[in-house]
Amino acid sequence: MRMDKFIETFKRIFATKDIKKKMLFSFIILLAYRFLAATPVTGITSEAISKLFEGSSFGNLLSTVSGGVLETASIAAIGLSPYINASIILQLLGTVIPKLEELQKEGAEGRRVISMYTRLLTVPLAIMQSFVIYSTLRGFGLITQLDTLHLVTMIASLTAGSIIVMWFAELVSESGIGGGSSFLIFLGIIAGIPGTLQNNFMLMDTFQRAVLIVITLLLIMSVIYVSEAERRIRVQYSRRVRMGGAMDSYIPIKLTQFGVMPVIFAVSLLSFPQLIGKFILTRDVSDTVIKITNDVMNFLNNPLYSNILTFVLIIAFAIFYLTVVFKTDELAENLQKQGGFIPGIRPGKRTSEYLRGISLRLAVIGAVFLALISILPNIMIQLGLMTTTIVSGTGLLIMVSVALDIRREISSMIVVRDYSRYL
Repeated sequence: MRMDKFIETFKRIFATKDIKKKMLFSFIILLAYRFLAATPVTGITSEAISKLFEGSSFGNLLSTVSGGVLETASIAAIGLSPYINASIILQLLGTVIPKLEELQKEGAEGRRVISMYTRLLTVPLAIMQSFVIYSTLRGFGLITQLDTLHLVTMIASLTAGSIIVMWFAELVSESGIGGGSSFLIFLGIIAGIPGTLQNNFMLMDTFQRAVLIVITLLLIMSVIYVSEAERRIRVQYSRRVRMGGAMDSYIPIKLTQFGVMPVIFAVSLLSFPQLIGKFILTRDVSDTVIKITNDVMNFLNNPLYSNILTFVLIIAFAIFYLTVVFKTDELAENLQKQGGFIPGIRPGKRTSEYLRGISLRLAVIGAVFLALISILPNIMIQLGLMTTTIVSGTGLLIMVSVALDIRREISSMIVVRDYSRYL
């Protein structure tokens, strides 16, 4: 029965012109993105980048937020990392700068202005990251020194590649299947799976393969279950009358209302100081600075501390991001204007406080789950229960969550298309 439903849904997707157009557009962006990731940049080799990050979890973190193309040493190597860092900076500044806070409350127009600021901030961050990567590789003797013209060309190429990838992400969000940044990171993770299987999976014995497959499937199932979980708050509308009384509705509050963005933000924030640390180690600075930098790098590369930091940052970003995406004051105000109310709760401020309390409790539970899943594969490897993973815990979360978002987006487009026939 489920297979018949799946086949029927699949047919409806390709029978709908708008959905086919969006999927085709996203596929074209995918091809352009992979072509960009295959175009080499002058002065840097993939071997040099691999050696720089060898034996460190830092490479995996930076590769994840770059969209899985860092190792290619292409013009798209730094990918979405500057764009994500710019988004983090502006969202954090929005809590301390009144002007940005006002823009966040102005709806679509405010978001448009903040998006423009994010794009502008992405450019200097991309230039800085390009120079830091080159300088770090040069300091460790992994590449030769470039003359001024080749250095400017290299930095300009990496910066332009990052801006193009950012543009691709926005195009997918606007004209494709949605979730542009997450979509490109998702593609990067998927593209890296065949190489991981070839390098690790084929070297395992039968028992190790079975354990890896079972654990991976269990993790995927648990992520799907929690991502789809929601609490429904019953709402009554006194102005909408039907037989038997006022019409009821509900407000769905998901356990992971914030999506996968806290995971992406946490990984990005952890990778940035390590990149700066690598850069400082190649500079002619005092022994005290070198010692402090080494201590910080060793701390961040320690599996125990790295897992704890990842766990804490995901929870912190989840709670912070919830305040950005779930505006309880606006929701309570709209309910009151429409004549809606939650049974037993006063309309207005009391409704807002009630919804905020519920969403916060659910967010904490969902954030703890996401944080556990992100570090669980690492813990299992350290305990000897697994020898490797197909994707990292953070990569698995991003991959499954984005796949679910794509499914929901396509399903909503099908529903809208079905209703539009009767309008």
